[in-house]
Amino acid sequence: MKKIKLGLILLLSLTPVFSTFAQQEIQKLFRSSTCVFDVEGAGTIRIGMAHTPQTGSIEVTTVDTPYGKAEQTKSYYEKDNFGYELHVKKLQDIDAYTIQAFFHNKSDKNTKLRAFDLFSMDQSFGGQVDLSKPEEWLVTPLMAHDHAETVAVMDKRFKEVGLFYNTTNDKSFLLGPVGPADAHCNIHVTKKKIRAIVRMDDVLVEPGEVRRSEEMIFIKEDKDKNIDVWTKWVAITHKAKLDRDPVYGWCSWYDRTTKIDEEHVMNVLKTIEENPNTFGKGIVQIDDGYQKMDGDWSANEKFPSGMAAVAKKVRAAGGTPGVWFAPLMINPEHPWAKANPEALQKNAKGIESFMNPNPFHPSGAKWLNPTNEKAKKFLFNIIKDAKDRGYGYIKIDFNGIGAVYDDPKLTRLQTFRQLYTLYREAAGDDMYILSCLGQPTRGVIGFIDAARVGPDSHPAHFSHCLESVLRFQIFHKVWWNNDADVSYLDYKLPSRKVGHTPQQGMWHTWHNSVALTGGTAMISEPIDKDDVKAVWRNYEIMRPGVIEETKLVTLGESPDNTVFGFNAEREFGNFGVYNLYNVDKEKSNDVTIDFAKAGLPTDTKCAVYDFWKNEVVGYTTNTYTAKDLYSNSSQFVRFTPITDDKPKVLGSNLHLSMGANEIKNLVVKGSNIKVEMSDAGAQEGDIIFFSKKGIQAGNAKNCKIKNVESLGDNLWRVTLSERKWDTKQSFSLKLVVM
Repeated sequence: MKKIKLGLILLLSLTPVFSTFAQQEIQKLFRSSTCVFDVEGAGTIRIGMAHTPQTGSIEVTTVDTPYGKAEQTKSYYEKDNFGYELHVKKLQDIDAYTIQAFFHNKSDKNTKLRAFDLFSMDQSFGGQVDLSKPEEWLVTPLMAHDHAETVAVMDKRFKEVGLFYNTTNDKSFLLGPVGPADAHCNIHVTKKKIRAIVRMDDVLVEPGEVRRSEEMIFIKEDKDKNIDVWTKWVAITHKAKLDRDPVYGWCSWYDRTTKIDEEHVMNVLKTIEENPNTFGKGIVQIDDGYQKMDGDWSANEKFPSGMAAVAKKVRAAGGTPGVWFAPLMINPEHPWAKANPEALQKNAKGIESFMNPNPFHPSGAKWLNPTNEKAKKFLFNIIKDAKDRGYGYIKIDFNGIGAVYDDPKLTRLQTFRQLYTLYREAAGDDMYILSCLGQPTRGVIGFIDAARVGPDSHPAHFSHCLESVLRFQIFHKVWWNNDADVSYLDYKLPSRKVGHTPQQGMWHTWHNSVALTGGTAMISEPIDKDDVKAVWRNYEIMRPGVIEETKLVTLGESPDNTVFGFNAEREFGNFGVYNLYNVDKEKSNDVTIDFAKAGLPTDTKCAVYDFWKNEVVGYTTNTYTAKDLYSNSSQFVRFTPITDDKPKVLGSNLHLSMGANEIKNLVVKGSNIKVEMSDAGAQEGDIIFFSKKGIQAGNAKNCKIKNVESLGDNLWRVTLSERKWDTKQSFSLKLVVM
C-alpha cells in the first residue's frame, strides 16, 4: 500500500499543472511572438501565437535557472504542419521573464529559418512597463557603439541587448540574450515600438527537425541589478573563462606598424630586461609585419633569427613572448589559397570575399571559410605553430567569418564559437588569447582570456575609444579581461610615428581609463629612445591595471560617459577613485559625481585628492563637481572619508589606482604606522597622509623614505624612492606630538 501511495505522489508531481499565470499572462505578454521561415517552393511564412491555432493545453512546471526557481509555461501552435512552441519562465526571486521559441518542421519540405520575433511592445508590455511617455525612456545599447537615445527619437536596430531607463522615476528594464549560445539577437527601437528578434541566419531545417531560438530575458529590477544579472547569466551559459589574471607589456604596432623588425624588438627587449623596476616582466608582443605573407606566419627577412628564436630570447629575459595573427586572412598569391579555392569565403553569389590592397597589406587578402574542413586544419596549424615556437600570448585580429558556410545548419554565432573552439584547442589551456574584436560578441566567451572592446587607440581618436571602452566595462572579469588597447607615455613625443593627441587633458583621460579598465595595461612606443625614456614613469604608474571592480556610474542614466571609477574596501579605510570626464567636443563643462549613485558614503566629510596635481584640493560632502573641464579632459580624484582623527592615507601618485594597487595594508599601533606595499606602480612618488600628530620617517625595506614633509592642515607628504619590483616592500613612520 505504501508503494502505491508513493507512486501516485510521483505521478501527480510530473503531471502538468494549469495556472492563471499560464492562461492569462502568456497571452498578454507574448501575444505577438512569431517566427518567419521560407518554405521550399512556397515562399515566406510566418506563424505564432496571434494567428496560429493553439494545440493542446498550456503546460506549467517549476524549473531551475541560474537565478533560482522559475515557473515555466509551454504552449504549442500549429498550422499546415509547421509548429511554433513557446517556453516562458517567470522567475520567482527576481522580477524577470525569459522566453524561448522552437520551430517544428512537420512538413515534407526543407525550410530556411529566418528569425524569431520574441518580444514586441509599444505603449506597454502587458502592464509590466508603461511606455506612454517614450521621451522619458533612455535606451543604451550594451554591445554596440550606437549612441544612447530616448525611445521617442531612436530609429534603429542594434546588436543583442538594450538597457532601458526612465529618467524621471529611475525605473529600468533590460532585454537581451542569456543563452545557450545559439544565435545573435537584435533589439529594434523604431516608431516608439520595441522589438527583440533572434536572427537565425536562414539555417536549414529539414523535415522532421526542430530548431530552437536563443533564450532572451526581460528583467525589470533596478538598473545595476539588471546589468549584473544579465552579464552573469550569460557568463554561466557560455562558460566564461576567468582563470587568467590581467596582463601588461609592450606591443609593436603603434611603434613601427608593419615596419617592425627584429633589431628593434631586441632593443626594446634589452631596455625592458635592464629596467625591471620600470617595466616588470610582462608581454613583449610582435604585431603585424613580421610574417612572410598573410597566411604564412613564419618570419620574413626582417626577422633573420626566426620567430622561435625571438620567442626564446623574450623568455630568457623573463617576459612572455606574444605575437599577432589574422588567421582568416590569406594572401591571394599564397600557394595554399591557389590550391584550395573551395576553402575560401564566398558570398551568396559565389564571388570570393576580398580585402582591397592597402598600405599595410599591399597585396590585399582573401578570407578562409571557417567551416571548410581543409580551412579548419590550416587554421588549427597556424595557432599550433605559434605554440610550438614558444609563444605564450597571441592576439587574434580580423575576425570576419563571412555569411555562407559549408554547413547550412550553423548560425553565424555558432560558426564563430566553433572557430574559437578550434583556436583554443590548438593553443592549449596555457596560451593567453586576446581576441581583437572592436566591440563585444558572445562568440568568444569561454575560449579567450581577453577581448578588445573598442577601436584602435590612435592618439587622435581617444574620444571615440572612450565611448566604447567605458560602456563595455561591464564585461570585465565577468566574460573575460577587457582590453582597451594601448596607452602612450605622453601626449606628444618626437619618436612616436603614429601622431599626437590634440591636448594633454585628453591623453590624461585616456591614460587614466586604460589603467582603470584593468585588463591589459599595454604601451606601444620606442621605449629605447631618449625622449620616451624621460617619461618612463608614466608606464610605471599604470602597471599593472587597476585590480578593483571599475564601473561607469552614468551608464544607462545618461548618454554621456562622464563618471568612471571604483570604490575600494580596505580594513585600514575605504575610499573611492573616479575620473570625471567632459565628453563635450566643443566646449568646457562642469562634471558632478553624486556620492549616493556612486556608492560612496553620504553625509560624510571626504578629502578630495587630485592625482595629476598630487595634492588634496579640498573637502566635500555628498557631491563633488570638477569645474570648467575643457573638451575631452578630466579630473582624476580620490575621495577618502574623514570620520575620525586616526592617521590615514588620502592619496598616492605611485599608481593610477591612488592606493588600491600599491598599498596592501596599513596598521596604526601606538605611535607607529606600518605600511605594507606591493610592487605595483612607480619607483619614486608620494603618499599623502592625514594626521593630527606629526609624522617622522622610520625604517624601510626594499624602498627608501626619501622625505617627509608637512603640508599644513594636518596633511603630510611621504616621498618614497628606490622601490624594487617583484619584492615585498614596507616602511614605517613615527607619530610625534608637535
